[in-house]
Amino acid sequence: MDKMRKRTLMSALIKSLFPCIVVCAAGSFVIEAVTSYLQAWCISVFDSKGLYEKNAVADRFYMISQLLYYSRIVLVPLWSALCLLVTARVYLHREIEPPVDTLIKASDRIRNDDLDFRVECATDNELGRLCASFEEMRQDLYDSNYTLWKALEERKRLNSAFSHDLRTPITVLSGYMELIRQCGEKLSAEKQLEIMAKMEGQIERLKSYTEKMSGVNKLEDIIPDVRPVTFGELCRQIAESGKLLCGEKFSFDAVGNTESIVYTDSELLMEVFLNLAANALNYSETYVKCRAELGSASLRIVVEDDGCGFSEDAIRQAWKPFYRDENEKDKTHFGLGLYICWLLCRKLGGGITIENAACGGGLVAAEINILQ
Repeated sequence: MDKMRKRTLMSALIKSLFPCIVVCAAGSFVIEAVTSYLQAWCISVFDSKGLYEKNAVADRFYMISQLLYYSRIVLVPLWSALCLLVTARVYLHREIEPPVDTLIKASDRIRNDDLDFRVECATDNELGRLCASFEEMRQDLYDSNYTLWKALEERKRLNSAFSHDLRTPITVLSGYMELIRQCGEKLSAEKQLEIMAKMEGQIERLKSYTEKMSGVNKLEDIIPDVRPVTFGELCRQIAESGKLLCGEKFSFDAVGNTESIVYTDSELLMEVFLNLAANALNYSETYVKCRAELGSASLRIVVEDDGCGFSEDAIRQAWKPFYRDENEKDKTHFGLGLYICWLLCRKLGGGITIENAACGGGLVAAEINILQ
């Protein structure tokens, strides 16, 4: 590698000095020829004048010839020095200044945390290679910062999704508390125990979901805990949670054998349903309808409302993270509900469908795989 660098440096040096040597030699030859010719002419004039008459003119020509002789000795080295100076200046301007300026500008931009550029240098010398190494360093810094930025954004999105998902179960628990507050002493001991059991179930589900979300670094890392559960049990949980969340607006219908066994992560499935129901409630006017349809290999949960429905752009993009319709009045939500549903359904082997219902309201269908 050192021999190759030496050869490269020697080649660049020869390439730069060769024009200088040619110009220097040519100039020295011209100086030598011109001064020799003028000196010979002056001597001939002096001889002709001095032979017949000694006068001031002859002495002047003699002095000029001597001056030309000594000037030749001085002019050749001066010309050579000038050629070297010009060559050094040209070499500096072409080979040194561009990469140095490039490196200085690149350093300034990197110091100002600006990495969105390229370090480009056309010179093929050691400084050019230094610029190439600098570009590799900049690219590594850019990739490192981009990876860090993505990790921070993913963490931000995870935290937002986590906060978003906590709201709905808390609302359900608040519904149970409101029921206890309103009925008070009218509730029998049996009913109170039943409500407490339901609240305990919601708290356990919330605790399990919290632990699951706390154990991942990003949403995509969630691993479903698939267990067998009856279709009837899932329908019961959906009906109870939907009633508590949406109140009198909510209605539920189940299509399928309630004794059939479904293999899924019921906690994630309930998160999907609660997100869909909360989203529908936010836009509904008078009702939120839910329907669970059990197929041979899949379970489909359809949530419909009688609100303003989805725009054409929302039908295409509403499932994307942080999407919000431009015409949306509510600017407080993060635009994560349908994205979380889509992501969790994908983890459960399915997906979501977004469209407008016949009544003009919104309709979202979540479908998951139920086979072991």
